[in-house]
Amino acid sequence: MIDTREIYWNIIGGKLIYLFFAVSMAVFAYGVYCRYRLWCLGGGEARFDRIAERIKGLLIEIFGQRRQLRMLYPGLMHVFIFYGFMAEVVATTLVGIQEWTGIHFLQGVTYRWFSLLSDSFGLVAIVGLGMAIARRVVMRPKHVESLTEDAIALGLLLLLFVQGFVIEGLRIAATELRDNPALAPWSPGGYMVALLLQDLSVPALRLIHRYNWWVHAVMAFVFIGYFSYGKLNHVIYGALNIFCRNLNRGFALPYPDIEALLEAEEGKQGAEEPVLGIKEIQQYSWKSLLDLDACVNCGRCESVCPATLGGSKLNPRMLIRNMGAHLTAVGPSLLAVGAGNGAAADIEHAPLFGEADGGPLLPAVLEEELWGCRTCGACQQECPMYIEHVPKMVGMRRYLVMTESKMSDEAQMFLKNIDDRGHPFVGAAHEREEWFQDLDIKVFGRGDTAEYLFWVGCAGALVDRNIQVTRAFVKVLQAAGVDFAVLGAEESCTGDPARRVGGELTFQMCAKANIELFERYQVQRIITTCPHCFNTLANEYSAFGGKYQVVHHAEFIRQLIQSGRLRLRQDVASVTYHDPCYLGRHNGIYEAPREVLASVSKSGVQELPRNRSRSLCCGAGGGYAWMDDKLPSRIHHLRFEEVKGCGASTAAVSCPFCMQMFEDAIRAKDPERTVRAADIAELVAEALAA
Repeated sequence: MIDTREIYWNIIGGKLIYLFFAVSMAVFAYGVYCRYRLWCLGGGEARFDRIAERIKGLLIEIFGQRRQLRMLYPGLMHVFIFYGFMAEVVATTLVGIQEWTGIHFLQGVTYRWFSLLSDSFGLVAIVGLGMAIARRVVMRPKHVESLTEDAIALGLLLLLFVQGFVIEGLRIAATELRDNPALAPWSPGGYMVALLLQDLSVPALRLIHRYNWWVHAVMAFVFIGYFSYGKLNHVIYGALNIFCRNLNRGFALPYPDIEALLEAEEGKQGAEEPVLGIKEIQQYSWKSLLDLDACVNCGRCESVCPATLGGSKLNPRMLIRNMGAHLTAVGPSLLAVGAGNGAAADIEHAPLFGEADGGPLLPAVLEEELWGCRTCGACQQECPMYIEHVPKMVGMRRYLVMTESKMSDEAQMFLKNIDDRGHPFVGAAHEREEWFQDLDIKVFGRGDTAEYLFWVGCAGALVDRNIQVTRAFVKVLQAAGVDFAVLGAEESCTGDPARRVGGELTFQMCAKANIELFERYQVQRIITTCPHCFNTLANEYSAFGGKYQVVHHAEFIRQLIQSGRLRLRQDVASVTYHDPCYLGRHNGIYEAPREVLASVSKSGVQELPRNRSRSLCCGAGGGYAWMDDKLPSRIHHLRFEEVKGCGASTAAVSCPFCMQMFEDAIRAKDPERTVRAADIAELVAEALAA
């Protein structure tokens, strides 16, 4: 007897399933098509370049489950379900191929291993589904919401797997246990069910088997049709979103050409004031709208958002979910208007964003939520679907700032200060050249030339505590014999804080003025101590024609140490390191500062609980170095408590704004100053050997 099984054993009219399959696929395709039409409401965006890189990343995420496994329990849970489900899809496909071709390759040894593997993966999937249910019912993490769609998706999947084993067990009990008992254990899932049912008569087994087979078939087709509508649609939309992910370093923001837009509006007869920023959902790109459908409501973004942790109204998970619901609500009307089947006035839906009391309809997103974002990128780093939360919030901020002139007094003041004085510090006590009056430093504007421009940054030149860092870094550069010069009074803000708060026009003016200045002095290589300046100069000025070799001082100091140009003593007793968001998550620079600290520390670097890509934001990003939303739990206080808890006496930073926030936290939480905040440049300057 050849080890195999009859595909339609005990089933009459089994081939009708192909008709049902066609119907369910049509329902599935219609669901995808409906969402595709909504994505087409958005503007264009180039996301099909660098195909090989996109495919590679997609395969890593699908089969390596890289981001899923950043959290161990839910990661393993997802791996079990994913691979169990994929194995059953492959198994069903192989059976279908055998049926359609008439080539019986599933027999003998091949069949035994086929049966063993498909059953084993099915059991693994059931374990994963059990873990998912336990997580929602028993563990109940704060950021995981057990919604109806979760119950439907998990329940339907679990039902399909259990039904499959029951049907297999009924067949095995009626056939293999009696006719070929050595084969039965090769189907472990079905075999266990068969042992439970072996005392039933063959007619009874056949009757129950036939009934359950058809119920299972119907449920499978319902599942296929449901696939593009319910929670499991992330398998399709999420995969597409991962393929179309942002490949650029620095979480670069999309931007409009503000000057061209203004000129175009001025040239129109009777033109109204131009709409700058995002006011309505269709002003986003198609990729941004795809993001809204890719969300699986897992809550990972919520669990790492510093604003949410601090008690802000912002919840990145709910922001994306509410925007998705808004797209679903207004999309059909917008499509009708686009097709000439309606007028704009006919669209009476809640606005995309606004104030809670701004009208009869509650907006999808509250303005208060938009102003909570620190642009730290933690949500985007953690999202397994590569959803881009930050650009959506910045886009709406742009409308509030540039079109409505609606922002906090603090934001208005620092934006005005950038426009008027070239820096965001209102009432600054210093001029840009004061910090080096007693130092022998080259200045480009005085006719000097140098290999490197040392971009000091506004904080590095104008804030007392950061002036100390700037002078320490100069000491390091001079000790290593680096040929550098500064811009002095000609240096201006890069525009980073303006861009993040929504003042895109101010940013673009800063960028174009600085690029022109760099061209005048033929600047090609830049060093900076500020991650925000580094990110802007390295990743954002290129869009305006400014392409430079930019290096952060952490990497530059490491190069100097490795090349032997610096000799250091290991004097620091105990040190921990806080990863700045714009150096770490935005630019992937994690090891350089740690290697520098290792060269001056007696005991290495004590890691904080949240480190590297999971570092907790200091709270200064998104313009909050100059604003304060007075959260119930201050973000920088939360971070400093982690520093105190690790036991290190020195908290090393590599960002002037992190320094600003740490110094404030020390004054509030550690008045005895048992912990010292120091930039890595200061620690290296102190460790310089004579």
